Amino acid sequence: MHAITLLLVLALTTACGSSQKIAALVIEGESKTLRERTPGMRPHAPESPQVLILAFDGVSRRQLYQMLRANQLPNLTALLGGHKLAHAYMDDRFLSTLPSSTMAAWATAFTGKPPAEHGITGNEYFVRETTTFACPAPVSFKDAKPTLEIYTDGYFGTLSDTPTLYEHFHGHYPDGLSWVAMHQVSRGADRLMLAKHSVLATAFSDGIVKLVEGKDPGEPGRDVYEALDEGAIDVVTGHLAEGAVPDLLTVYLSGTDLWAHISKEGPDEARRKYLVQVVDPQLGKLMKKLTERGALANRWVFVTSDHGHTEVVHDDKHALYSDANGPSEVLRRAGFRVRKATRSVPESTSFDAVVAYGGATAYVYVADRTTCTDKKPCAWNAVPRYEEDVLAAAEVLHRATTTGAEVPGMKGTLDLILVRRPKPIAEVDLPFEVYVGAGKTTPLGEYLKANPHPTYIATEARLRDLAVGKRGERAGDIMLIANNGNKATADERYYFAHPYRSWHGSPSRDDSEIPLIVAHPKRRAAAIGSWVRGILGDEPFQQKLTDLVLGLRDLR
Repeated sequence: MHAITLLLVLALTTACGSSQKIAALVIEGESKTLRERTPGMRPHAPESPQVLILAFDGVSRRQLYQMLRANQLPNLTALLGGHKLAHAYMDDRFLSTLPSSTMAAWATAFTGKPPAEHGITGNEYFVRETTTFACPAPVSFKDAKPTLEIYTDGYFGTLSDTPTLYEHFHGHYPDGLSWVAMHQVSRGADRLMLAKHSVLATAFSDGIVKLVEGKDPGEPGRDVYEALDEGAIDVVTGHLAEGAVPDLLTVYLSGTDLWAHISKEGPDEARRKYLVQVVDPQLGKLMKKLTERGALANRWVFVTSDHGHTEVVHDDKHALYSDANGPSEVLRRAGFRVRKATRSVPESTSFDAVVAYGGATAYVYVADRTTCTDKKPCAWNAVPRYEEDVLAAAEVLHRATTTGAEVPGMKGTLDLILVRRPKPIAEVDLPFEVYVGAGKTTPLGEYLKANPHPTYIATEARLRDLAVGKRGERAGDIMLIANNGNKATADERYYFAHPYRSWHGSPSRDDSEIPLIVAHPKRRAAAIGSWVRGILGDEPFQQKLTDLVLGLRDLR
């Protein structure tokens, strides 16, 4: 859970030593001002498009659409204009970024740029030029502070200087009013809203502390996550009681994802019940308040998600993190000095390999090993040698998955080992190719043509968006894709994390097909769809969310 969740309270639950951060949030209360409004500014910009973005974490397209069409989510249907969804266009092509994981996906959606451009390539990754291990949602180790700092210190915003949706919006509408509730991408908005501190305190004291005690992370009940999402809605409706209504409002609900990761019911049933029993009633409260303020009659509503879910087995065999079956151990036994899985290490520490985990995917970074010794730190600004460093690491990983050499638990765990010839940090990076052993590679498109992966979708194009760009090196010199989304049963699937019951991150349809619903009470679904499809074009990828929201000014 701590590995993936972006929710403040989840971070609090594992935050040994984070009492100062907790206190800061309790003192600051339910809202943080992010953009000072200067004297003379209007309360809001009524001429701007009025927009509500509902960001559901971990919700798959197919499941959400089926539930809506079966009228199982009446409040969401009403928010989308009612009338049996006559005013809501439900796109059936929209895809998550790769990896299909929370941090990379939401950064892509709310900057309008792919990971190779904005630089946030996963829940954790390595930044060569600063030798920094960026970890807005740690996966390979347990530390709540980085996630907590998203809300207390704007940590997420420090990882990328790419302008956000809110900064673009205010560039067009300087007087516009924008609110963000609980979402991790908030830089440039007027206000960041957090769940009431009383809810945070209750959640912290009523059971999540079990995680701090080191017990099974499956022990906390669903009520913990319900309180988080209820708190997010409560803080928004409370601020909507008076004053100006925001022109652009983003509400982030993450309980669907958090509960799916650990629920013994399995991800599909867990999310279905959660949507019906928790999310939809909360949306009813939001709709009521917006209606009272007359703020829905001419408002665009967007519904989207960051990724789907794939069921996995909750045990040490399938969780690729330990000495028995982890890629870090494979590299160590081959003579690489692998950086310890932690947020920071002393500057004097010498390591020539870094591994970053992300569920169905992992990144491996290698140094030019001629620049360092076991006592002298490596020159990570230097380009690693392709054959002696990159392919050498790829070969030992290939042997591990094909033969179980040295680490038997790795045998049969990897679907793809991707490599590319390194380039200087400032240059645009090359696309990945598939490593097939003995120092040989095959272009990804050719490999997939010869070895069909029917569950994968738009793999080549989305990996290009991840790897080819000015910050593409942050996706590693080597990228590992586990046997996960390409397998039919949970027992065949592996993942780079501690034990969970569901994960994501792969190129599979289950992980990648996400909802995109665009609705307006005064427009018909067909007309909205024509406009949306024109903007999405032939690559209906997640970065187009920003294009759609900003494109409303032209549609008007």
